[in-house]
Amino acid sequence: VISVIIYHIEVFVSGEKILTGGFLGVDIFFVISGYLITLLIVKEFLRDKKISFKNFYFRRAKRILPALLFMISVSIFFAWIYLTPDNFIQYSNSIISSIFFYSNYFFYFEDLVYNSNDSLLKPLLHTWSLAVEEQFYILFPLIFVLFYGFIKKNLIQSFTIILVLFFVAAILITGSNSSFGFYSNFSRMWEILVGSLLAILEIKKKRISLKFEKFLPNLGFALIILSLVFFDNHTIHPSYLTFFPILGVFLIIHFIESNNLIFKFLTNRIISKIGIWSYSLYLWHFPIFAFARNRGKSLSDFDKLELLGLTLILSIISFYLVEKPFRKIQYKSVKKITIFIIFVVSLLCAFSYHSYKNKGFEDRVHVFLKSHTRENLWEKVTDKDGLCFDRIKNFCNINQNQKQSLILIGDSHLEQLSHSILQNLNKEYNLISMNRATCIYLPDTEKISIKDGKEYWNCSLESKNLIDEILKSKENSIILIGGNFKDHLFTKTDWKYVINKNITLEENFKKSIFKLLNKNKVILIYPIPTHNFNVLKRIMNEVPKSTFKATAYLEKNPFTTNYNEYLKENKKIINFFDKIRHKNLFKVYPDQIFCDKSKMICFSHKGKNLYYYDSEHLTILGADKLSNEIIKIIKKIDLTKN
Repeated sequence: VISVIIYHIEVFVSGEKILTGGFLGVDIFFVISGYLITLLIVKEFLRDKKISFKNFYFRRAKRILPALLFMISVSIFFAWIYLTPDNFIQYSNSIISSIFFYSNYFFYFEDLVYNSNDSLLKPLLHTWSLAVEEQFYILFPLIFVLFYGFIKKNLIQSFTIILVLFFVAAILITGSNSSFGFYSNFSRMWEILVGSLLAILEIKKKRISLKFEKFLPNLGFALIILSLVFFDNHTIHPSYLTFFPILGVFLIIHFIESNNLIFKFLTNRIISKIGIWSYSLYLWHFPIFAFARNRGKSLSDFDKLELLGLTLILSIISFYLVEKPFRKIQYKSVKKITIFIIFVVSLLCAFSYHSYKNKGFEDRVHVFLKSHTRENLWEKVTDKDGLCFDRIKNFCNINQNQKQSLILIGDSHLEQLSHSILQNLNKEYNLISMNRATCIYLPDTEKISIKDGKEYWNCSLESKNLIDEILKSKENSIILIGGNFKDHLFTKTDWKYVINKNITLEENFKKSIFKLLNKNKVILIYPIPTHNFNVLKRIMNEVPKSTFKATAYLEKNPFTTNYNEYLKENKKIINFFDKIRHKNLFKVYPDQIFCDKSKMICFSHKGKNLYYYDSEHLTILGADKLSNEIIKIIKKIDLTKN
């Protein structure tokens, strides 16, 4: 649990994140969990020739549910304060998935990449591992009893074969879909079964005999530490690489002796105490940091220390007032416990339902923020087939009866402008929208995930070729190109670009632009200023609730960013764009709209009028301000001249 907490806190030393593989703490937990549960079940079955399912599920329920329900109930208070209405609805849905233990699949279908910036804002994301564990607890005793008669003579061999099959399945699943592989119980089952195999070996008193076995726990510990240090978010996981830290756990549990240095370390008073509190620590650390991050600002080192202290306090309270007392309850009280749990679960379900019906209780937020929480600009431009944003074919083609075409190619930053441009042009142009999430205009390039080596589905070479065909058929058009270029051309990210030419990415972009300029007019939008805070969330959490005070506060304390930061972040892009010149090329400078160069600041709002929805995407007002400048240029362009 220590490695998981450090990983989620994001601790940096000399600018480098430490324990980048800290998420492996969950995998270690799966092995230990499989070991303990199998030890319990098999010993009972061999002793009594049966398993008391009622007792087993009662013990699991009182071990897991009370502390979980307590944490969720308390977290509602923090969610009420810190979450925007749309985030509150998502949070309420995750409550249901958490208490019914399917949150691993819930977050998968939410398209949530583990430890992405978005994932760190989801208070109950960490319950995915509890869901995997509970799914194992529910199924394993039943399957063991059903098939014991077939495998009892070869129990160790049978578990080993099943383990290997699940390991191969995990490699195949993760190779096919890395996100599904991460969250799926199928790709995690082999880790739990490693623990089961350890338990079977112990029960059967079968110890693997190897030379230098007294050093193997040290080797196991080294494998774990090395994995925690060298694994990172780009490591395909779970995969064959995961074998090494899991082997480390196996070596420690199977070969450790009381006189071993590792044993003494793991059983010292401090580590033992953390182990006792580990479940509560795991439950509380993630929501506490998630709610803090939802305030809209980056966490300082001091913030992290404060939050770590709060985690410890709430974990200790939870352990001694909830977790420990419920553990002591005997089976004779099963009816009372069941009624109590059903009552709390019913309340949480009712709360989640009312959250959805009341639009995330949007009356909690400032009156002037309500409209902004409903904007969703990427959903504004539609045709008969639905949303225009993020299509890979059958792109939106609006006002087709118009002779002159305006073509938009960019990412979500440009999509924020589409609705405003469409409204203000008043059907004067045939508008073709080809904007896709994190996919800028880069023809003849493959966008490949560094993690699994697969092409991004919405930015495929096939879709880019289709865009090129459309551009060829629509010559003498106005082409609007924009996006978050710094994350694609000059920044190390989670993807890479592969070009089937012996030129750089920048040269390819420049060559493609000049190709368009030969027969079209191109409007190139320079980078839109971004902020290191979420504008809407920061206003929600820092500004007085009354409208009058909010106005006065925002006018006196505007949320701004230093203009030098904008120049620093986008220096290479700005210099690169400055060098692209052509008579048919027109340029738009968003910093002239959102920044005051004399004061060296960039604004995120003007009074109660917000320009940004989050840290980088524009509101309707912000989009209108930028679109007005673009439309001025469009009006001046004469397509009869080339």
